[in-house]
Order: sequence, then C-alpha cells, then structure tokens
Amino acid sequence: MSLLRNIFRLNWLATCRLNYLAGGLGAVFRMPIKVYGRLKLTLRGKIVLPEHAVRNTLIIGEPYEDYTASAGKAQLLLDGEWRIEGIVRIGVDCFISIGQGGRLVIGDNVFIGRDSQIRADLSVTIQRDTIIAQGYVTDTNKHQIIRDGKPLPVCKPVVIGQRGRLNPCIVLPGTILPPDTTVGIGSLCLRDYTADGNGRLFIAGNPATVKSTDTYYVS
Repeated sequence: MSLLRNIFRLNWLATCRLNYLAGGLGAVFRMPIKVYGRLKLTLRGKIVLPEHAVRNTLIIGEPYEDYTASAGKAQLLLDGEWRIEGIVRIGVDCFISIGQGGRLVIGDNVFIGRDSQIRADLSVTIQRDTIIAQGYVTDTNKHQIIRDGKPLPVCKPVVIGQRGRLNPCIVLPGTILPPDTTVGIGSLCLRDYTADGNGRLFIAGNPATVKSTDTYYVS
C-alpha cells in the first residue's frame, strides 16, 4: 500500500527531467533522483551525480518532519552546476538557486529540512553528514555593499563542514563552519569560524559568536 501511495505521489515530470539532465535516458530508467510534490523548475545548468548513483540517491520534497503539509512552493533554479556526492534528502517547499557560473556541492548523508533556501552564485559546499533545519544559506549579497568607503565582494564562498547541525538560521557570504559545528536557532553566521576551534563548536547570536567549544551531537 505504501509503495502504491508513493507511486501516485511522485512528480513524474520533474523526476524524469532531472534524471535526464543528470544522466540521459539511462538515469531516467534507474531514477537516482525522485521528486515528490510540486516543484517549479528552471534547468539551464547541469547536475553531477556519483559515478554509480543508485535509485533514491537524491530525493526532493519528501516530508521528513512531523508537520508535513506542503504549501507547494518548492523551486529549483539551475543555471550553474549542482554536484551530489552521495545520499541527499531535501524536505518540502525548499528553494535552491544556482546562478550561472555558480556551484553547489552537497556531500553524502545530508538532510535539508523544509522551507530551507540555498543560493549559490559562486560556491556553496555542504559537507557530508550535515543536517540543516529550515536554514537560509547564501554566498551572494545580490548588490554591492560599501564599508569604510571600500566595496565588499558581492559573492564569497560558503563552506559548511561535515557533521554540521544547523538549526533555523541564516548563513551569509564568506561563512566557513568547521566540522562538528552546531548553530543555534535564529543565528546570523557571517564569517570564517575555523580560527575559533577545530570542531565541536556551538555558535549562536546575531551576529553569531562561539558560545562553547565542547558541544557535540551524535545522531
């Protein structure tokens, strides 16, 4: 019964389009990518999957939280490169934008919760075993910012280290989170935190600062 329900829930058009983009007709038959629910697509870039991607490598729109009702606003704007390096799960109503020349890399065993937004106009890397709960991650300001009379870069790379735990927060251009970093709810991350420690950081606040260097969650 569950299998039959999933067959009817599958967005077959979006699933076929994304698989074809990732690997041609062979990928369409293998279906390493599955899409559930409505997904607005703009596809001018490319998707790179693991060399021997199996079925269900990337699933978009599957409800992983208790409150699972979808608003039907999920969107993928793909003008650059989206590289998937393992099993990735993306919840309902997420927005992913990869600009022309931009690159989004997502490692193995990554979960991205509902209503999350990821914008990559230059480079966003989310390393393996990371969980993002309703986060906003961007590597671009989309406009020029002047500080002390000097223009700041419009885009700066973002790196979220492996085994990261991001509660609902905002990650801005130039943010680098070392491995095993936990980010508190409502935090604003906007710099390189690797100098604050080599792991097990807990950062929180607006702007986010290191609150503890001895926090570690195992899941």
